Parts: sequence; structure tokens; C-alpha cells
Amino acid sequence: MIKPWGALWRFLLCAAVAAVIFIVIVNVLRQPVASETRTYTADFTDVSGLHVDSDVRVRGVRVGKVMAVNLERKAGQSIAVVKLSLDSTYSVVNGTRLAVKYQALTGLRYIDVVDPSEQQSPPDVVSHVPLSQTQPSFDITTLFNGLQPALATLSPEDIDVFTENAANFLSGDGSGLGPMLDSIRKLTEFVSNRQEVVATLMRNLSTLAETFGGHSTDFVQILDWLNRPIDASLTVLDEFRKSELYGPGFTSAAVRLLQNMGFKPGEADIDEGLDRAITVFDDYSDAFKRIPVMWDNVQPAAEPGTPLPCSRGQARLPESLDILLNGQRVVLCNP
Repeated sequence: MIKPWGALWRFLLCAAVAAVIFIVIVNVLRQPVASETRTYTADFTDVSGLHVDSDVRVRGVRVGKVMAVNLERKAGQSIAVVKLSLDSTYSVVNGTRLAVKYQALTGLRYIDVVDPSEQQSPPDVVSHVPLSQTQPSFDITTLFNGLQPALATLSPEDIDVFTENAANFLSGDGSGLGPMLDSIRKLTEFVSNRQEVVATLMRNLSTLAETFGGHSTDFVQILDWLNRPIDASLTVLDEFRKSELYGPGFTSAAVRLLQNMGFKPGEADIDEGLDRAITVFDDYSDAFKRIPVMWDNVQPAAEPGTPLPCSRGQARLPESLDILLNGQRVVLCNP
């Protein structure tokens, strides 16, 4: 039989162990920040999915916690006022931006602190962040509702892979870009009109550009770049037919024609031929330039009955020697 003191001792020991385990579990779930922190408040138009003990992160590293989320009425509209803690190493200044981003597709959210000051005591530190410095949360279902026509052509496994890759990229993971593009390729692999699918994706995702944080602008820009070559190729489809007509079949016939004309591959020197043609043309030009000078040296035609002049001059004969033929003087020329 167990004595009362023994039972009490065992009960206290079990209670202490249970309390320690409970504290460990709570700390694991809450993941408190061990460093010294500061308290801030921030206004958001939408904090869907954000709750107490959600993470506050800088460049993906947890540096604080959400302490409270309250709904207040200001300037004629209802806004969410979030109280949060932040590692004292970082300070919220006028250039800092707070954005509510999703941590998982189950609905978990966290606050991302962009461009915080890391100075010891910055002069423009603020304790309350207005709406102009915050980015609200967004409904992830809007994204997949817009993609519903395209996702209908995929298997559930492909949809899960595309969802995971899009989530990684939009949450700031640069390594998700390649797998996401591969998922888009699978989207259009079995679709008859690929250009229409890509254009639909771009239009649906463009509607999220104003409310979407992270890399939404880069994502829409990538889709726009993918759409440009498709649009350009559709406008010049007839050029591909022309390239087939005037492609290897046409050029091979032209090469055979040149061979039959004497231009043999490897033997005919086009540079030398062009040089000779230009040289002959220059010679003809010089010949035409000399025509006026030659014309000036041509003597006019002699009158009828006038003796022809000697090409090498007249022969000099003694004055006493005259050659007459039928009573006419005969002129002798130099041989």
C-alpha cells in the first residue's frame, strides 16, 4: 500500500515534469525572440491570416513577433492596428515598409520589414507606422481563381507542383523561378492555343499587381516577356513559308547555276573578279577622258584634188630636181 507522502511526492514530480514539457511546447509553438526588442504599432487596410504570435521578419529571418491585432475606426474607415515587437538592432524609419506576406498556403501570414535602419539611434525613428508605409494582405484564392481555365487542363499533381513553385517565387525565393517557368511550360504543353493561355495568365496576374507584395511586378514582367515572342511569331507565320521556299532548295539550285556559269566552288575568286572588273572600268574611263584630246589632233578632211599629206613628212630633194607626171608636180614622202 502506497503511503500518502509517497503518493504526494510522485504527484508533485509528475506535475513538475508536465509543467516543464508544457513550457517547452509553448515556447516551440510561439518561437519567442531571445534578443532585446522594441514595440511598434502599424496600420493596415487588410491583415487576413495574421494573428497574435505571427512572425516579424527581416530578409526572411525572424526578428520579432505580432503582439496584438485590433480593429479601429479612423478617418471614416475601418483599419487594422497591429502591435508588434522588433529586434532593437533594427529600427523603423520613414523609409521602412511593412508588408503582410503569406508563410504557407494554409493561410499563415507574417510581417516582412523592408529597408529597416540598422543604426544605433537613427534620428527619424518612428513608433507608429501609417498606411502609406504598409502593404496589406491579399487573398491567394484570387490568384488560383484567375488561373482556373488553364489549370483545368492539368493533373492534380501538376497543379500542386505549380502552386508550390509559384508560392516559393512570390514569397521571395529566387530558386523558385526556374521550376515555376517549367510549370508554365507544362501548362501549355497539351493546349492547342498556347498564346491564348499565356495571355490569359498575364491578364489574370496583372490584376494582382497593385495589391500583391514581393515579386509580383517581376512575375508579370516575365509573363509579358514570354508573351512577346509568341505574339511576334504569330504575326510572321507567312515568313516561315517564304523561308522554306527560298531556303536550301532555292540556294542549292542557285549554286548549281553559278557552277555551270564557270564559278566553281573553291576555285572562283570573287574578290579578284571584282578587282579586275573595277580596273577595266577605270581603263574605259581613262579612254573616254582622252577622246577630246585625240579629236583635237585629227586634221580636217582635204578638199578634192588636194594631195594627201605625208605621215612622215615630205622628202627633201634638190631644188634642181623636179618630178613631173602629166604636167603635175609629184611630192615624195619619207619612207
